[in-house]
Amino acid sequence: MKILIVEDNKAIAEMLKNFFISEKWETSIFYEGYDALEKFYSIKPDLVILDWMLPIISGIDLCKELKIINPSVPIVMLTAKSNDLDEIKGFSSGADDYIRKPFNPKILLLRIKSLLNRKENQQIKVDENSYIDLSKKQVFKDNSSINLSPKEYELLLYLSENKDRYFSREQLIEYIWGFDFDGDFRTVDTHITNLRKKLQLETLKNKRGIGYSLVNEK
Repeated sequence: MKILIVEDNKAIAEMLKNFFISEKWETSIFYEGYDALEKFYSIKPDLVILDWMLPIISGIDLCKELKIINPSVPIVMLTAKSNDLDEIKGFSSGADDYIRKPFNPKILLLRIKSLLNRKENQQIKVDENSYIDLSKKQVFKDNSSINLSPKEYELLLYLSENKDRYFSREQLIEYIWGFDFDGDFRTVDTHITNLRKKLQLETLKNKRGIGYSLVNEK
């Protein structure tokens, strides 16, 4: 496994490198975008971790360039930008995932592994009438596109990839919103309610004191 890290914060870059080495992944670090762009051809990475705020060329512009060269390579955008509009901009540039700083390296690793697994599939089934189109990052019900917020999409994707597993609010907050989230944990309840309404999801279950799960239909 080859990981290309583009991050101008040397402490973060080295932390990521050491973490990935422990996974026995080959890791290359670049602190500036044009150097990474030049070496992208020869390294042929399996995945790119890309900081938004880079000198000379922004992570957004670099993401667009890398997707032109090889659209199949997953790109994880790292950023301190925290609002939904920034997240939409990141995904619109071609990023496959978007993680806010500061972050938990173990959560980052889980998201990377999910991304690499998704390369084998273009669709993930939600229920009998709904599915997620990974290439378009859209959700369809009865072949009609359903408008979801970025966090609703991420939450649905995570639950769809882990059917029949129950997750507490705290676990979902850390994976979807980040471990430094300082809002109300009941935002999870709100997003679950929205998903149930928009997709009429009877398979999205809640066990009191345990958490939420998207269960397989019997």
